This record gives sequence, structure tokens and C-alpha cells, in this order.
Amino acid sequence: MPFRGPTDLATDWASNHDGSLEALRRVQGNLTVDLIMVRRDAFDTCSLDETAAQIKRRNAKQFSYFPVADAEEQILGLYNAERWFTVVPPDTRVADDFEGLSEDMLIGADASIVDFVVQADSHPTNLVVSGRQIAGLVSLSDIQQLPARAAIFALITSLEMAMSLAISGRYPNCGDWMALLSEERRIGLLEEIEKAQQRDIFLSEIAFTQIHDKACIVGKSGLLDRSRTSVEKSFKKIRALRDNVAHANNYAATPAEARSVCGVVRDVYKMKSELLKVIEQT
Repeated sequence: MPFRGPTDLATDWASNHDGSLEALRRVQGNLTVDLIMVRRDAFDTCSLDETAAQIKRRNAKQFSYFPVADAEEQILGLYNAERWFTVVPPDTRVADDFEGLSEDMLIGADASIVDFVVQADSHPTNLVVSGRQIAGLVSLSDIQQLPARAAIFALITSLEMAMSLAISGRYPNCGDWMALLSEERRIGLLEEIEKAQQRDIFLSEIAFTQIHDKACIVGKSGLLDRSRTSVEKSFKKIRALRDNVAHANNYAATPAEARSVCGVVRDVYKMKSELLKVIEQT
């Protein structure tokens, strides 16, 4: 069975349900890996005859991985140079110590950036395929680029949309889901709704909730197959990522932070998938 990424798995559902989710899916589909990759003519390679010591000496920019090229400039795989950042490297030849081409290290140039992000912590460098050739290279650090920011923000926005639909489907009477909010927040929400109605800009009650309101409702309602504590913990990380992405903060400045982002993005997608199933059943 061919691999189906986050954008693929939502396609059938979105095309038959909420139009705004479908529009957002199309946005994500247009934010592709080729927008953040290093082009083939711009990335550095290493040869089979080089040694680990030689690579470390010339790796001033501290690239984590080098594509391995033969004498005809054909890409054979990837060499892990990150191992030697803080230790003395051996004189082992690249030919005896590189990872040969495999499906795990390949991604299509037209794949969604989100599809790259969800696996980038386990496969931090991917060779990008276009047609029958390797067209570029994409790495974990590239999730800081502007197209990646847009893709992550769009995914989180689509989660919030799915939350709204799931809550409205479970509780057709808005008073039922409002009862799950704190009294202070409920009063504030009702005041916002009243002002909107007076200005003739009212859409729906759920449209006036913040993401933390929806998280509270989802956690208390049992819409997700996880504990309330787990839901709250996940949404704390999701809100932090959303705010950092929205305000152009550094959210993946180190490899550890970037790997953490991958985990949060996977959780966003998992929760969204669970909510879409809930909506399907209502």
C-alpha cells in the first residue's frame, strides 16, 4: 500500500464536509517540500574516498548529513557527519560508512511540508525526488523556513476547525457545551456574543470561543479517546507552538526544539484525525 501522509488522509473527508476545511487542505497541499529544500546544484556532497576526518575538517557550517556522490555525480546515499561534531573522527572511508539509498530517506518534491515534518525527527534529512532524479535535500532545520511556518499554522487552524465541528455535533444546544467552561469564561463569552448580535456580525456561538475554550470542552466531553489531563497537556504544547509560529518567534532554533515540534505536529494531526471520525459519526 502506498504511503498516505496527513494531507492525503484528510482529503476524502474534507471534500465531502466542511468547505473551510477543504480550502485549508488545498492551502497545505500547495505548501510543498520543494519550497524549503536546498536545490541539487547548491548542496554539498562527499565522495566515497573521503574519510571522516577529512569531512570534519571541511565541514565549517556543520552540516549534519552529506549526500554521497560517485565519480559521475550520481547520489548513492547519505553520510552522517553529525557524529563527529564533538569527537575526534576516525580515518574510516565514506565508502565503508554511509547509508545507501532507501525509501526512508526519500520524499517527493510535491509532498506536503507537513508530511515531511511529521517524520523529520526520525529521518532528519531527506533526499527530494522530482521525476526520476534527486532534485534537492531537505533537513530538520528547514522547518523554520517561512513556508513551513505557514504549513504548521494551517494545520493547527484546521485542528481548531475540526474541534468546532465536533463540539457542535456533540452538543447541538450551545448551552450544553458552554456549561463545561468556567463561570468567568462563560460570562465573558456570552458578553462577546451579545455585542456581536447588536452589531449584526454574529456567526455562531462556537465561533467566539478561543482555542483554550475548545480544548477545555474537548477535554471534559470525552470527544477524544484520551484522558482530560492528556488533552490539556497536548493543547498546552500546541498553543505554545501556534503562538510562536504566528509571532515569528524561534520555535526550532536547536535540533532538540525542532524534534519537539515534530512530535507536537504529529499530535495535532492525530487529534484532528480522531475528531474527524467523531464528526463522521454524528
